[in-house]
Amino acid sequence: MGPVKRHNIMKVAYCAPQAFHFVRKDVEGLRTRCTVLLHLFEHGAKWMLPINLAAQLLFLLKARMAGVRHVFIHFGGYHALLPILLGFRTHVIIAGSDACSFPGINYGGFRKQPLASVLRFVYRQAATLLPVHACLEHFTNAYSDHGPTAQGYGTLTGAATALSVAIPYGFDAMRWPLPEASVTRQGAVCVAYGARWNDAVHYRKGLDKIIACAALVPDLQFTIVGVADISGYGGVPKNVTVMGRVSPERLHDLLTQHSLYLQPSVMEGLPNAVCEAMLSGCVPVVSNITSMPSIVHGLGEVMQHHEADDLKAAIERILGDPERTSSSTRSKIRDRIAPLTIEERITALLSVMEQHGPE
Repeated sequence: MGPVKRHNIMKVAYCAPQAFHFVRKDVEGLRTRCTVLLHLFEHGAKWMLPINLAAQLLFLLKARMAGVRHVFIHFGGYHALLPILLGFRTHVIIAGSDACSFPGINYGGFRKQPLASVLRFVYRQAATLLPVHACLEHFTNAYSDHGPTAQGYGTLTGAATALSVAIPYGFDAMRWPLPEASVTRQGAVCVAYGARWNDAVHYRKGLDKIIACAALVPDLQFTIVGVADISGYGGVPKNVTVMGRVSPERLHDLLTQHSLYLQPSVMEGLPNAVCEAMLSGCVPVVSNITSMPSIVHGLGEVMQHHEADDLKAAIERILGDPERTSSSTRSKIRDRIAPLTIEERITALLSVMEQHGPE
């Protein structure tokens, strides 16, 4: 293997609300090609916003002194304001919550002020917008009644936005290998990191529908991974196992032990969990929203309505046809995601910046 190509952009800053799994992948990937200065703009109580902005201001001033001219912002929000106002070439990665309004589940940046106005300003003034899927600019919500039908950052901004370049998340297929074809896989699994009983994540991920469906399909085992408070799920049906956060290695084990992966979400961008489950050979069942129908087209099931009966019917269609869960089908499911590599994503991110000039 030859030397890794270095780019004209040698230093960048990267700001995100938390060190999410997909944020860490971006930063690790970028650091193989250039120097990355990372700042986490932690969201907390409203009174903390001025303090968080002051901390970010200090970070950005130090970054400028170090020669940084380009800033990545993961998720549009308050943390995109200062880079734009300070004249940095600001590239906003739009990932889902920053492209929608779902007041029925208390989710989406456009559902409340002043954040909605901030997003509109940011999306008009940024150097580029980098949605993780092109559909996030304009999409239709026909799946649930938790938000309006017309969605997407372009629709909700209501005016011309900055140039949009869709760059999907990247994955390392080697970290999510398929098990041997002889391995027995049973049951259905869902990853819902941070969910608590009856909170926004619980409803956004469709855990209410999964639990209701479990009661309708008592012979199938359901596993929910990543909840923040297991004790809140004490009243779920006996065929539902609820787990907290697990390591990537343990998650891979769980995915390869299960036959189906369920994502009946009200809203997603380009869900990493679905893609990693597909790399692991799970047959996906997803909701008819944003990128998910195109991801699973012809290989899984797409729920048209946010109802437990729809989820039950989708599961039964898959389990009723042995070919849908065969080893050859699982290989095809993996092959759908394998081309989305982290290397391709990093190359695309750096190329976008280079088009806006060197440092």
